[in-house]
Amino acid sequence: MNQKNSKKYLNFSFFILSFLIVAFSQPAWIGYLGPVASSLGYFLFWYSIYHLNSTKLKVFLSFVWFFFVQAIWLSWFTSTKYQGKLILVVYAFLIFSFALQFSIASYIFLKNKKFSFFKIFLVASVWTIFEWSRLFFMSGFPFNQVGLALSNYHISLQLASIIGIYGLSFYVIFVNLTALKAIIDKSFKVGILWVILAFFPYLYGYFHEKIYEKKFELSNKLNVCLVQTALLPEEKVLTKNYFDHFISPMYQWQRIINFINQKKIDDLDLIVLPEAALPFSANDHFYPFEKVQLLFSQKFGEDVLAKLPILKEPFARQYKDDWYVSNSYFAKALSNIYQSEIAIGFDDFDQKIDKSYNAAFYFSPKLDTYKRYEKQVLVPMGEYIPFSFLAKIALKKYGIASSFTKGDESKIFSDKNYAFSICYEETFSNIMRKAKNKGAKCFVNLTNDAYFPKSKLFRQHFDHAKIRAVENGIPLIRACNTGITAVVDSFGRVVDAMYKEDEAGALFVKAPLFSYKTIYSLFGDYLVILFSSLVIISYFIQHKRRNKNE
Repeated sequence: MNQKNSKKYLNFSFFILSFLIVAFSQPAWIGYLGPVASSLGYFLFWYSIYHLNSTKLKVFLSFVWFFFVQAIWLSWFTSTKYQGKLILVVYAFLIFSFALQFSIASYIFLKNKKFSFFKIFLVASVWTIFEWSRLFFMSGFPFNQVGLALSNYHISLQLASIIGIYGLSFYVIFVNLTALKAIIDKSFKVGILWVILAFFPYLYGYFHEKIYEKKFELSNKLNVCLVQTALLPEEKVLTKNYFDHFISPMYQWQRIINFINQKKIDDLDLIVLPEAALPFSANDHFYPFEKVQLLFSQKFGEDVLAKLPILKEPFARQYKDDWYVSNSYFAKALSNIYQSEIAIGFDDFDQKIDKSYNAAFYFSPKLDTYKRYEKQVLVPMGEYIPFSFLAKIALKKYGIASSFTKGDESKIFSDKNYAFSICYEETFSNIMRKAKNKGAKCFVNLTNDAYFPKSKLFRQHFDHAKIRAVENGIPLIRACNTGITAVVDSFGRVVDAMYKEDEAGALFVKAPLFSYKTIYSLFGDYLVILFSSLVIISYFIQHKRRNKNE
């Protein structure tokens, strides 16, 4: 094999190797590849095509390479059981769009062989702006930043407490391009700089955690019970063609009580159940009171009847001579019985303003009724219909006849300062940061990932959730219908978790309540976005001057 063919073979090997490293580097796949991807994965790809003569071919290969990387990262979109085949159109659109963005970013430094640090800053800035811009299309798409390569280990993730997930993406691109510059320029000094940059997140994270170690150990802890119901959609809700799978709501509540009663704890502080934990809305009076009384007396004894809520709105309603109670009645009853605060997800309809919400409800033994948080980020088609022409498709394919109304603010509950989030919105850094700055000292998330079964979604969702804890220096408590139900401390470390998506039961954990101020919680994404914008503006100013001089 001659030297020319050997070089082609080597470049092809780097091309394939870089794909395997980057495509499977997320914690949901092979997490220990993350450090390699964050420092070398993208470098190997760009180096494999750098010496090609055709810029068009380089850009095309960049598109193809990242297209298939995204195809792996977003493979959970191919779970079509509940979404139908139309979800594949969304899947194709997303991976095409992100591959196009990557090819544009690659073009910036591949179009000529001049390779300065300013160009490295420019490419990292353009990519960061591209990722950030995805938040503003429809409801936003905050998944799969390249910065996730630094998220498998909590030590390297601590950098997010300063610069957030988009800052981590900037950093990953910058480090990989520095490696490329070291090789292209054959510069020992640049090589040393690359080594320092590659190891810096781990060194910083180690000392960052050490600083707070003693305070963390002395912090208060919360006795929490997290319920994972592990019901498929057709088991939880009466669905056409799946009548035989449906579990009666009364029995669903019985399962929940059985899970909580698995372990005798006298001083439960908080019980958390998933998003839309039960069928029917919060205040649909569906359950015959006599049967509910019987259920509670069988589970807790006759003395418990004195602890049940008073039969009145919104918990109960009388039809002729019989009383019927709602899901909110059950939640309030359990709060009274366990003398515990409860967070639970229900749909809700506000008759006064004629609006429906996907909501999280807060119950306390100290409250006669409840408080409610309304989900701020709604999922297109599943929770709202973004365009009128899609209404017929939503009704025919998914049985969705109307949309939820989105909430407009973060809310704080309890003297322990819980901030609720529902499912997808915990992947939005800006929303969770607003809750922190409003006074939150603990995130409580209610999630339902059951509509993408046997996929990587439930794990990827959890990985994003951990980053929110680190960005804001605040612990996270989350209960999911189908994995991952967990408690995460303010450094993104998992205290305990139920990792199997189909595992039903309750997780009892002492949740550490230590929280602290972070630079990210003060400035959010503005630091990295402002810096990236200034770099891009500087480039255009320089480019304009250069054209004038020529």
